[in-house]
Amino acid sequence: MNMHAAQGELANGERQVAPTIDGIRRDHTARYEFAAKQFREPSRLVDLACGVGYGSAILADAGHTVVGIDRSHAAIEYGRAHFRRAKVALRAGDVMEAECFVPNSFDAAVCFETIEHLADPLPMLKALRAAAPRLIASVPNETVFPHRGRILHHYRHYTRAEFAELLESAGWRVTGWFGQVGPESEVEPEIEGRTIVVTASRAGKGKRKSLAPKPVAVAAERLPAPPAPEHVVILGLGPSLEAYVDLVKRLGGRHALSDEVWGINAVAGVIQCDRVFHMDDLRVQEVRAAARPDSNIARMLEWMRKHPGPIYTSQVHADYPGLVAFPLEDVINSCGWAYFNSTAAYAIAYAVHIGVKKISIWGADFTYANSHQAEKGRACVEFHLGIAAERGIEIGFPSQTSLMDANAPLTDRVYGYDLVDLSFEDTGERHVVTMTPHDRLPTADAIEARYDHAKHPNPLVKG
Repeated sequence: MNMHAAQGELANGERQVAPTIDGIRRDHTARYEFAAKQFREPSRLVDLACGVGYGSAILADAGHTVVGIDRSHAAIEYGRAHFRRAKVALRAGDVMEAECFVPNSFDAAVCFETIEHLADPLPMLKALRAAAPRLIASVPNETVFPHRGRILHHYRHYTRAEFAELLESAGWRVTGWFGQVGPESEVEPEIEGRTIVVTASRAGKGKRKSLAPKPVAVAAERLPAPPAPEHVVILGLGPSLEAYVDLVKRLGGRHALSDEVWGINAVAGVIQCDRVFHMDDLRVQEVRAAARPDSNIARMLEWMRKHPGPIYTSQVHADYPGLVAFPLEDVINSCGWAYFNSTAAYAIAYAVHIGVKKISIWGADFTYANSHQAEKGRACVEFHLGIAAERGIEIGFPSQTSLMDANAPLTDRVYGYDLVDLSFEDTGERHVVTMTPHDRLPTADAIEARYDHAKHPNPLVKG
């Protein structure tokens, strides 16, 4: 891989990449300078997920011998070109397959900006405990810098208590709590900032526990949690999507209608969206695309490989940099039901989970011509809309959609009132129902036709 190709692979906004240490953001270099001072004598260290190796160079410049390991061959190649040191060995490989995890092969392990990238960091932390008796590690602070499913490439962030519990479960005993207020901050003791930094030692077999996190005041520069969008539009590819396009083009843009636009599957390749939801595992989609290279699935995968995200999905794959793991467990606990049989339902449940105040839906119609070829899930979508409405979230959809039978006449939406004309008025405080009696009786054939779904009374469906 040449240097230009390496730089292109590394330019994903997640890694710190610069040819000199001066070009690296201050909070990143400050952590390594802090780590370098934790040892009285030159030590043998492993720098886990070392990136391009600037941190390994900082540690080596302080007199330590360092093995830096990162799964990105491009990062290691870049590091060997720009941060070469006599006491640094940079290796490419997966952290769990590296030969450096030999018992007691290091004096300490450095693990910065790594744990939050792992779905299950426990095996890695246990392996580090066997390889070194000391650990210096950092994670984003959930208390100050909430994840909320929005941080690309991060599975989660941690509170101090959650981080302590994770380290204890891996056999580490926390010996010191530190923090950094923001992106340009030094490492300071006992501060509740954007980043948590800890020192830890290998726990013995006794009952001694970690140094418990102490309650501390939040730093004055604490970053506020990003607010949830108040009004979200969710778009599918059903026929009523045309009504959305017609509306926003007359308004002058998508954000004239809502704070964010969320796209379901391929709609994000057609309309500009702030977030994308595609819950099919892309490895499965690749099988479909390989069998039908001219299909819409194959075309969709082409732009997904380049999309910056976030694309919420079931499984994250490194060759699709925009993918974000859908926070399934959190959403289930938020809505109370493990019931999601369509991607649109996932998007609605996620909106409820993060506290959206209004949800509008276009193109999630489910019942239209050739619907036997369409994704199932109308009942599930309407179920989660019911949860949203019960929690006071405003729901909106166009009259053209079959969702909630919005495109059906009122007599088809309110069953049983054959001998009265119904009208409804929303006074702002309650719904007032007026019934006007009449003597029009439907014929026997008309009554029976209601129960014959093969005749498709829905006007969007042609039998």
